[in-house]
Amino acid sequence: MKFSAYICVIAASALLCAPVKAQDHTVSISMTGGTKVEIPTGEIAKIEFTPRSEPKGKLKAMWIDVEANFERLTTRAAIDEELNKIKSHGMNTVYLDVKTSNGYAMYRSDFLPYCDVFGDKSVTRDYDDYLGYFLERCEAIGLDVVASMGATCWGVQTRNGVRQGLIFDQWDKWGDKVQVRSDENNPDLIVPITDDLSQPLALLDPVFPEVQELILKTVGEIVTKYPKLKGICLDYLRYNNNEGGWYGMGEANLKGYAEYWNEPAPHHLDVVTAEGGVGDCFTKWIEYRSALITELLGKIRQTVKSIRPECELQLWASAEWTSRYSVGQNWASKNYKPWGFAYTDTYSRTGFADLLDVFITGAYTENVWIEDAPAGSAWSVENFCKTTPDYLMGDCRCYGSIATYALTPSQMTDATYLCLKHTEGYINFELSHTNYGNKWDATAEGIDKYESETEQDNY
Repeated sequence: MKFSAYICVIAASALLCAPVKAQDHTVSISMTGGTKVEIPTGEIAKIEFTPRSEPKGKLKAMWIDVEANFERLTTRAAIDEELNKIKSHGMNTVYLDVKTSNGYAMYRSDFLPYCDVFGDKSVTRDYDDYLGYFLERCEAIGLDVVASMGATCWGVQTRNGVRQGLIFDQWDKWGDKVQVRSDENNPDLIVPITDDLSQPLALLDPVFPEVQELILKTVGEIVTKYPKLKGICLDYLRYNNNEGGWYGMGEANLKGYAEYWNEPAPHHLDVVTAEGGVGDCFTKWIEYRSALITELLGKIRQTVKSIRPECELQLWASAEWTSRYSVGQNWASKNYKPWGFAYTDTYSRTGFADLLDVFITGAYTENVWIEDAPAGSAWSVENFCKTTPDYLMGDCRCYGSIATYALTPSQMTDATYLCLKHTEGYINFELSHTNYGNKWDATAEGIDKYESETEQDNY
């Protein structure tokens, strides 16, 4: 497929870049190959495609974070060494960051800068294409590759005093499209994320059609240029954490709220009060932000599947679903009906599990077993791996992922085992921490424990 194939998809997606509506209506989109589909712009419907055949055995993967391994993986020999360790310790897949948080590409892009600098680090490599070389070597030794990208991250601003990335390189284009928040100390103030240096990442706001088009163009380019990828995994498809205030409070956001609900735009103090409490428009604003993210995910799925129907669309998010309303990220099924102060009666229609092939639950905690967590706390690897499928309700597959940096070797073994026992796959985050903590054998022991138990059950 030529690179131009996905341009048609992006052009079609632009028809959907107007703010989402609560009322249901459809837009007819011509897909690659001439097929026409009706896309509801109120509740996003899942576009059906022929799924990839299931791999033999469960997924067992290593995530390779670009920043943590930036200076290490500069030679073919270093990459070969790490891939051989991954393979020899029982894993079958690599998750590889290919669009960095500064907005640069770890592949040969036609429109994004190639990333040979990150913060105050710069490197010279003995190969031409980071993603291309990984795919070449992984194919040779029998590893699948999933490309990962932070969807809304396009700049870094606290890396040893360095402000860097696409937002800052093209400030006239992107400076007024960053995420903005209320201010818990000054209720009359609205603060762009680039003015808050306590935030390490500069995030663009998907309320703007130009931001959506940038994300779609990047996804389309990756899927088109690298047909041997098993899938593409999204991170940061959301609003920023509420540190210092609530994100999504700009004029464009409030206008989008008005168009979604077909009512006058609220003042931001109608959403969150001057005292930091819940305003009259809070629950409707929560639904609106989630609907915006879900609609964008629908466009991403449309882009991926129209180019390569077999390419999996995956997404990583925190395993604590009850916190996700605060960042506009409802990864549950539309059939999951929540209750509580933050939800409208129609909030469930923003669920997006049905738009994914795989949801990766981020069980990032030092508590492994349920009994390790404080009484009443949900925060354990075991609990998250057991309960995430209750929210997904069968709409997509679920993989468990763990934070290697938070675990001892013995905990790694147990956490690896629990991911495989209670979900359909396991992901180790991530390579550098596995190396520095010498947790390779612990990882392999967790895989062996699960597979030995499975073999006995099947005997």
